[in-house]
Amino acid sequence: MEQTAVQPLVVVERVSKRFGVTQALDDVSASFLAGEVHALMGENGAGKSTLGKVIAGLHRQDAGSVTVGGHVLRPGSIDDAYSHGVRIVHQELAQCPNLSVAENLCLHDMPRGAFGLVDRRAMNERAARLVHMLEPGIDVTRPLGELSPGWRQICQIAAALERRGDGHASDPRVIVFDEPTSSLSIAEVERLLRIVRDLAARGLTILYVSHRMGEIFACCDRVTVLRDGKYVATSRVSEIDEPTLVEQMIGRRVSTPSSRAGANGHGVQGAATGTGLRVSSLSSPGKLDGVSLSVRPGEIVGIGGLVGAGRSELLDAIFGLDAASHGVVEVAGTALRPHNPRASIKAGMGYVPEDRKIQGLFFLLGIDENIVAPVMGHLASSGGIRRRREESRLVGERMRSFQVKAASPAALPGSLSGGNQQKLLLARWMGKETMVLLLDEPTRGIDVGTKAEIYKQIRDAAASGVAVLLVSSEMPELLHLSDRVLVMSEGRITGDLSGDQMTQANILRLATMESHTPVSAAP
Repeated sequence: MEQTAVQPLVVVERVSKRFGVTQALDDVSASFLAGEVHALMGENGAGKSTLGKVIAGLHRQDAGSVTVGGHVLRPGSIDDAYSHGVRIVHQELAQCPNLSVAENLCLHDMPRGAFGLVDRRAMNERAARLVHMLEPGIDVTRPLGELSPGWRQICQIAAALERRGDGHASDPRVIVFDEPTSSLSIAEVERLLRIVRDLAARGLTILYVSHRMGEIFACCDRVTVLRDGKYVATSRVSEIDEPTLVEQMIGRRVSTPSSRAGANGHGVQGAATGTGLRVSSLSSPGKLDGVSLSVRPGEIVGIGGLVGAGRSELLDAIFGLDAASHGVVEVAGTALRPHNPRASIKAGMGYVPEDRKIQGLFFLLGIDENIVAPVMGHLASSGGIRRRREESRLVGERMRSFQVKAASPAALPGSLSGGNQQKLLLARWMGKETMVLLLDEPTRGIDVGTKAEIYKQIRDAAASGVAVLLVSSEMPELLHLSDRVLVMSEGRITGDLSGDQMTQANILRLATMESHTPVSAAP
């Protein structure tokens, strides 16, 4: 597309930022035009999110400057950045779940009526105008905490589009999107990319941080690559191919992951006989409606569907997190009674949830204790005394295997990047004691260089006899990894696809079925 301005709107000049011993940014310079979608790419820890946060005033750089529209921003000043039109959409949800959607969106600028009281009608109308650009089905009067993570992310994106009319801030001119689609499914991603392109067409500068190559080539005009905190290159997306971009990011070429069937030569036929996981008539009020499925040892079964279809809710119920659910869950032929997380872990079930911040990690414990938490009892002596040497050995092996980058095993998870937090979760559950592995968006926040290794870890787990149930909103990932794909809509399974039936068209068709539609996997 043609740019709407010759001079850059945003100029980053020789910016450096250090966190302790980590040099997150090292003398980085780059410029961003009005009216363009500009991708920031790199491996986890490359500095792309840090650069976005420096521009938005969340981090104070140690050296260098950021200029927006000719104005040099005060380092580390959120107010100055905001007043000059800089907004940021965070990867992690930063919201008040007990408040309504509308209250969250208007929290910093509540419309007032007579006697200074909050004008709730005006508040709801403003929120609806913003949210319904992205998802018309969201009720803005509903408590935010009742929404799925995907819809909550949409609300956070909508908040960045708010245009304050109090004279204290500029309309949005620059929006930093930090992994905005990590919780969204195919339909929501496509809608978001249309909105991003529309915002750029209006003259906004969009800085787009993402690991998803498809989004970069579908949506972005230019791409700037960082590696180890240093500037590598800026290219027009139309003039670069994916292998070259990956090589710039990680310094080497990686092969495109093959399909599951292509990886082992026989796909689902390689799974062992018997049942690793069996679910019978699993229901939960307002979430699940009589779900039944089975996963054999060595089999990877994917679950496709749109946000709100019940995919994450299904994994929660299988693991025993949903106290209102009822039905039968069996591991290796033995029913879990009582059905709760403790029983699931004891039976050999591991769970990597979608929301690592709320459900996944213990942020007040060290990396080491996060990894050994499920197996601490197995490693302890017969008298229940912890064997620190055994724990240290296991932690070291898992951190090396999953390339968890941290100052020390005792460091807190909050000191890690989002991608390293995700790898920490995977490291916790992928052990020899695991018989059933539930994965909800396992590569969320994982860079392209590490993704291929994570795929290998999942396949290796299946090859060792683990029954894997996988939820992924990335269609290529779902199709590459899965032996079969179950499709969900409105809390029910609407299709069971295998072989040549496993296509994006079939998954989308079954994902949009209404609950009363007869189940069919045929094209």
